Amino acid sequence: MKKFIDKCISIFISSKRNIIMENDIIEFKKLVISSNFIIFKLIKYLINIPNNKYYINIGKLLEIKNLVKKHNINYILLNVILKRTQERNLYNYLNCNILDKTNIILNIFKNKASTYFGKLQIKLAYLNYLNTRLVNRWSHLERQRGGIKNISGPGEKQIEIDKRIIKKKINLIKFKLNKINYQKSKSELLRSASNIFTVSLVGYTNSGKSTLFNLLTNTQYNIMNTNTFFSTLDTYIKRIKYNNNIKRILISDTIGFIKDLPITIIKAFKSTLNEINNSKLILHVIDISNMYFSENINIVNLMLDKILKKNIPIIQIFNKIDKIKNLIPSIDYNLKKILISAKYNLGINFICDYINYFFSKFYIKCKLCINLSILKIIHSFLYKNNFIIKEYSFDGIKYYFELNMTNLDLNRFLKNYPFIKKYIIIYDNE
Repeated sequence: MKKFIDKCISIFISSKRNIIMENDIIEFKKLVISSNFIIFKLIKYLINIPNNKYYINIGKLLEIKNLVKKHNINYILLNVILKRTQERNLYNYLNCNILDKTNIILNIFKNKASTYFGKLQIKLAYLNYLNTRLVNRWSHLERQRGGIKNISGPGEKQIEIDKRIIKKKINLIKFKLNKINYQKSKSELLRSASNIFTVSLVGYTNSGKSTLFNLLTNTQYNIMNTNTFFSTLDTYIKRIKYNNNIKRILISDTIGFIKDLPITIIKAFKSTLNEINNSKLILHVIDISNMYFSENINIVNLMLDKILKKNIPIIQIFNKIDKIKNLIPSIDYNLKKILISAKYNLGINFICDYINYFFSKFYIKCKLCINLSILKIIHSFLYKNNFIIKEYSFDGIKYYFELNMTNLDLNRFLKNYPFIKKYIIIYDNE
């Protein structure tokens, strides 16, 4: 999708009950920039009671109107969620386009969704949003079309026709999403049946999740701008390949959270967010260099409370320690905290250690003592599946192995090679 860039006036509104927080202003500016706008002027506006008609009081509104006219501004962006009548009234009064917080985020998502599934979710969110705001946009929507010939009474309003068209599109997108979700659920069942476990990355947007995902999977996927919000919208699932010690563990990265994420967005991305429930472990990535990181942690935790359908263990990954003096990579197993710098590849081994530690309870350890002729038969199975922890031979005749596999893998091993039962010793993880 072609990027759109234009200048705008950004209006940050806060009530007197909540003083203007610098962190919230910085976040709003990043949202605007991520939506491909240049901020011509940022207006900080402290308001007691929002105006029912315009949200903004008439005195401030007149000041904004003069700025719009003088500098030929085409867009006004606000950090609040407007009612449909307020958006329409502002549009008519200021004679320029009005984008509230929901619309800003939708614009970002439209530019950054890359997969078919992600684009469908964005389209659904946009149509649901548009469906409630048709009255705000076009004057022709109040016109009526004539009734059927020779039948008296008014015709169908244009707005009713448009709503019906949008409803059809919404139903079609929902149908397509349901088909994709069905395929995803089948894939998840296959992974579960194969004892392939998944770890999920969650975190506040721009916390460094995508950089960490790239490191752990030893791969890259297209990120438009890592310095802007919502660089990842689609769910990416890859196998962890940071080192050879981690057995078949998958890791998923998905949309980052943000303060007061509009309900329209949450509903549209319900399928994506629900995939977190398929994981056995959650890695909560935190930007420790952000002075408001504690507040961001609470926001993410509140979102997880809404999303999670079961109790999934969470470990906190404090990222960007390179920006803070005297912090070094470390791990605390008791507090479930790890300090890292994904940018400089520091402390990533601690994450791998914890993943191995956590999933060790799902695996069975075995010892195997065999001769060369048997080794030739089972060699491919053992190496292909990465079951070997340790191997050695003192004389080149007898070969000793320490193996690590799930119960399902062990049963498959014994089923494929029943003669191996007399050579294998199974012992406790303890």
